[in-house]
Amino acid sequence: MRALRILRLASAALLICLSPAHAQNTGPDLVAQARKEGALVWYTTLSVPEANEFSAAFEKLYPFIRIEIFRSGAGAIANRIFSEYAAKNYRFDVVQGISSRGVIPAFRRRGIIAAYPSPEYKFVASDLKDKDGYWSAMYVNTIVLAYNTRMVKPAEAPRTYDDLLQPRWKGKKISNDTENFAWFDGLLKTWGREKALAYFRRLAAQDQVFQRGSRGRIQLVMAGEFPLTIAYGPHVQGYTSRGAPIDWVALEPVVFIFDSVSMAARPPHPAAAQLFIDFLFSKSSQVKLREMNRIPSRVDVEPDPPRLFRGFARVGQDVEDENLSQSIELFRDIFGLPAGG
Repeated sequence: MRALRILRLASAALLICLSPAHAQNTGPDLVAQARKEGALVWYTTLSVPEANEFSAAFEKLYPFIRIEIFRSGAGAIANRIFSEYAAKNYRFDVVQGISSRGVIPAFRRRGIIAAYPSPEYKFVASDLKDKDGYWSAMYVNTIVLAYNTRMVKPAEAPRTYDDLLQPRWKGKKISNDTENFAWFDGLLKTWGREKALAYFRRLAAQDQVFQRGSRGRIQLVMAGEFPLTIAYGPHVQGYTSRGAPIDWVALEPVVFIFDSVSMAARPPHPAAAQLFIDFLFSKSSQVKLREMNRIPSRVDVEPDPPRLFRGFARVGQDVEDENLSQSIELFRDIFGLPAGG
């Protein structure tokens, strides 16, 4: 019995030594391995200047690692990765920003991304990360209602989703995004299909104007083209903080989307990939995101201002839903948008 107990203890110790959690604690060994690798390939949806800023900061910490950046939209990155893995061309180490396309579960199922429970994830709220470590939100984007403060008095701004159905907002008064799929899907699942579809059909009768892109629509609202738009909260707040004639309201529940980070299942530079993910979720990097008018995922880095992610009921997008295409079709059908438009 004593021999059996010793054998079990030895087996348990071996499993601990081989686990990802143990690997992330072997700091000097991880750095030494990353030094040998000398490179990192990062697929990102951040703007080029922002990606370059993070890259430069990381390379300053680890001057022996050179980052190769591929920057594109979420859909283009997802398609590129699917094609690469189908061809057994394992190029990327870390991918960021693709959760809005509903591809995370497919990536997991096809063995494209791997679990890496970064030690920095302990500072990320539980509803902003995968419990198994396959993804975590680097930052989030809330979807709010923005209004032109010269055209709409604060007391007259809609405060609920039902307020958008008032006759005064009919006839090209509300600007919306042609790809506001996560917002639609989030409310569909929160309210239930019957209630949500009834609401969206009434909203469709308001004759909204659909255009692609959050910042562009916000700028049109500031210029007086429309009094209202449904857009990203941090984008609106960036202009509000600079004194532009625009402000926003949190229509509850506020749907928010994740900007996820995942490690490749077959990373060419695994040690560098782990170091880079730790870096992206470090407090200094999250503070940098706040300075970029984004909502950090760390609980110890408050948004600026805090109301960007505090004081209202919120619901996150369903990252694990691989059937987002059904909601996309419904969205386009209800609002009369062409496929792919």
